Amino acid sequence: MTAWPKGFWALEARAVTLSHYRAIKEVFPEANLAADISTWLARQRMIKSPAEIEKLQAAGRLADQALDLAFALLKAGQGMSESELALELDYQLKKKGMGDLSFPLIVQAGESAASISGLPSQKGVQAGDIVIFDLGIMKDGYASDVSRTVALGEISPAKWEIYETVRLAQETAARAARPGMTAGELDQVARGVIEEAGYGQYFTHRLGHGIGMQVHEPVNLEPGSKQKLEAGMCFSIEPGIYLPGVGGVRIEDCGWLGEDGFHPFTKTRKDLLLL
Repeated sequence: MTAWPKGFWALEARAVTLSHYRAIKEVFPEANLAADISTWLARQRMIKSPAEIEKLQAAGRLADQALDLAFALLKAGQGMSESELALELDYQLKKKGMGDLSFPLIVQAGESAASISGLPSQKGVQAGDIVIFDLGIMKDGYASDVSRTVALGEISPAKWEIYETVRLAQETAARAARPGMTAGELDQVARGVIEEAGYGQYFTHRLGHGIGMQVHEPVNLEPGSKQKLEAGMCFSIEPGIYLPGVGGVRIEDCGWLGEDGFHPFTKTRKDLLLL
């Protein structure tokens, strides 16, 4: 631990609004709040304690339950729009005491799923669509984040191909993750699978992000990153393919990195579920 001098005052400047700053100064007018410990604090939060990992695991279990509910709603509510599905899912989660979401629910179906992380639209979900659910539940101050893509009825060979490519990329990266490799190297493991299948230009975001008390924290698994992965880091592995005119596929698990590899917080099946 860093030994701060007695009477030292500091802020996580990137997280403090002007109104918060003024409120602190009103209560502690003698405080010199010029020091910014954002970088130092981010480093401390990258490595989770066993107690924090337990809380993240509990949040992950809730996310799995939320996905089960999402799949049941999709199967029962054929013809509903993305927005209607999201609203109904939000309502049902609140009824079950899981209404404290990590972020707004994402439901994308058919061609709209080719747009990354777009808001649910009024587009109706139709037979033959592949549907992305991206959601997270807060538990005891810690976030979960999971994505699954499912199919409503039979789908085209093109959709099967991009689904299986993303699944292979996600599972390959999860198996490859080890302390000592860089975040960029792990990103390239998944990206290489997708590039080899001919879809490299359609994987348009980083492989993953850190998770903890917030749904997006350091570390960033992105091309070229030299950040070394360490035991105790918690992050997502979420490759995707977003093919205009066809649809999108994303498969995501967050988990913790041990000396023996990556341990996901979410356990929902990853073979394509046909509803």
